[in-house]
Amino acid sequence: MTERELIKLEAMIRKKMEDITAQRVSLKDSGIGGLMNTLKKADEALYEKILPAYKKMVAERKI
Repeated sequence: MTERELIKLEAMIRKKMEDITAQRVSLKDSGIGGLMNTLKKADEALYEKILPAYKKMVAERKI
């Protein structure tokens, strides 16, 4: 995966996280889990960087 594709993937994940937080889309319907798995395979360091915010968002949505 190229650097440009990684940047697009990161932006897409962050946008989906923003949409989920604003309740424009549900966690299940967003498809963010698949994107996170793709990111983990492509760039482990970037995945670890985003993971804490993702976990926090998921915990807030489950309440």
